[in-house]
Amino acid sequence: MKSNRVRPIAWLVASLFVMALALAACAPNARELLISPRLGEQLAALEAGNEVVVAAPTEAPKLADLAPEQITAGLPEDVAAALAVANPDNGSQIALARGCVGCHGLDPAVTMTGPTWYHVGDTAVSRVPGESPALYIYHSIVNPSSFVVPNYPNGVMPANYGEQLSKQELADLIAYLLQQNAANGG
Repeated sequence: MKSNRVRPIAWLVASLFVMALALAACAPNARELLISPRLGEQLAALEAGNEVVVAAPTEAPKLADLAPEQITAGLPEDVAAALAVANPDNGSQIALARGCVGCHGLDPAVTMTGPTWYHVGDTAVSRVPGESPALYIYHSIVNPSSFVVPNYPNGVMPANYGEQLSKQELADLIAYLLQQNAANGG
């Protein structure tokens, strides 16, 4: 009778041991090259006896690295003029009153319906190639489907803020969002 109870336990222990071995065999070798678009040329270099050197990633430019005209390049003239006298504090109030903060937040650890505004001024510098940070934010507000941040849904943000906000309110909101960058601590 006692041996009947031991057999299931022995099978369980043996099964767990085999599973542990199988999992250990699946662990990647940290010294092996990973699958990447450059794997072919890296393997060819190794076969030829050459060392594979991976370049350090270049850091994206920050808003503080740009001249004022680079920050606002491409904006419609009336919006650029309003941005020159914009009040970022009013932009913060507009974001609250219009419900923007219901989908966007300043805490990078909190995932919301819309992309984070944490350091969005810096992010806007290189988010869409060829667009200035202010132009990217402007397009994101008045035509949110023109560029959808990866992993966020399209069509959630209202597309009529361009009609609902005055040019000065739009400029204040853009100024507030541009203030959210590493240099300002926001």
